[in-house]
Order: sequence, then C-alpha cells, then structure tokens
Amino acid sequence: MLIKKEQRREKQIAKEGTVWEYHFLSKAIGFALSRLNGRVPDSGWMRNKVCNEIYYVISGSGILFIEDKRYKLKAGDVFLIEPGKKFYVVAKNLHLALPTSPAWYPEQWENVKE
Repeated sequence: MLIKKEQRREKQIAKEGTVWEYHFLSKAIGFALSRLNGRVPDSGWMRNKVCNEIYYVISGSGILFIEDKRYKLKAGDVFLIEPGKKFYVVAKNLHLALPTSPAWYPEQWENVKE
C-alpha cells in the first residue's frame, strides 16, 4: 500500500513539536514522522497505554526521559518505548521516524501530570 506525502495528516503536538501521520488500512502497525525542538510535551509526561513505539533518529539530538531514566539520542539511534511507560523528550532539531505496533490511535494516549 502506498501512502503519498499529500495524504499524511499533520498534527501540532507541542509548541515546538509536529507529527505527520501516515494511515494504513491495517490496525497492526502505524507510522509517523516527527520534528521536535524543545520539550515535548510542553509540560508533564505522555504515555501510550497500548502501543509499542519505536523512535528512529533521522537527524538532530535529544534526551529521552522514561520513568526515572534518561537516554541521549543522536542520528542512527533506535529506541523502543513500551506501553504504559511515561516519557518526555527534550529535543534539539530532532527528526524521528515513529513506527508503532499496533497502530497508534488517540484514545490510547494520555497526558500525565507529575
């Protein structure tokens, strides 16, 4: 299945965070691209309750905070965020490819204040 660039959906997820979602007909896998600069989300944490989310760093750098750990990210790195883990990112011109399994959907995501 081909999804053209013109068919993707753009979403602003933070002051300096944009995601482009590519929607497949399958609920088994999802895909998005993201450009982040600064803290995402703007405050608090985010959590996927159902989806495994992979961060593949295309370019830029950042620090990924998951629960009580932090990980430096740079081009070529891959990181798996498992469901139920709260996280946030502090990014410096970070461009990501974001496959998910199952496909990401808004109802399974939550903003966590802490």
